[in-house]
Amino acid sequence: MKYTLHLILFFNCWLFSQTSLTANLVKSVPSEWDHFVGVDPFESVYFLKSNVLFKKNSQGLQNYSNLDKGTVSSVSVFNALKLALFYKDFNSVTLLDNRLADLIIIDFNTLSPLRTLSHISYGNDTTFWLFDSNTLQLELFDYNSSKTRVKTVPFQNEIFALDSDYNTCWVLTEKELQCYNYMGSLVSKLTHEGFTDLKLWNGILFLKKENTIYYKLKNSDAFLMLNLPKVLVKQFFVTNQTLYIYDEEFLHHYQLINN
Repeated sequence: MKYTLHLILFFNCWLFSQTSLTANLVKSVPSEWDHFVGVDPFESVYFLKSNVLFKKNSQGLQNYSNLDKGTVSSVSVFNALKLALFYKDFNSVTLLDNRLADLIIIDFNTLSPLRTLSHISYGNDTTFWLFDSNTLQLELFDYNSSKTRVKTVPFQNEIFALDSDYNTCWVLTEKELQCYNYMGSLVSKLTHEGFTDLKLWNGILFLKKENTIYYKLKNSDAFLMLNLPKVLVKQFFVTNQTLYIYDEEFLHHYQLINN
């Protein structure tokens, strides 16, 4: 309990004292994967190869596959004890425990109203943020009760990406970044040019534009470019004050430093 409190206080101090960030390369690990998924709070690395999910840590390598569900569209490692695998083609989500064993399968084809999901992201408690391509709406869905807690007004178009934490959900569209709270209210809307992906960590928004990473601090509307060596950014992820960039040959680890 004391360790957790100290960790929370550390991250709060780290967050609120920021004016800018720099990234220092710690190491580059040779890696040949189809897709880099992310790193959980316990530093287990997740990746996809031949549509099989792998979990790699100091204890070894585990894997999970379900060929009946088709291609894995995305994996959320926000909750290391309940990984969420999204199968867009089958309109379903599978939750796995930390041993990569099935916990819950949520088939949205059997739920009413009918949804056609394009993106999901973990919320708090037992919820997901879902984007429904039919209605172009974002909703907070409770998978225990199979009920919608909140739903936003419709978007004008499909979205590029979304990410969330315990407090907010950020949505990336072609020209805007929109932030919603857990009441489903729009709390921020910013215009942008060229961002194609986003990651949210500790209140900081990280955005990808071609092979460049930008960031937006919590109490600022400015998009600042992170000074990095020239590298292909195939996928990226941020957690535990570390930026991970995968370039199809190496997984680069950058320590984020508060200036």
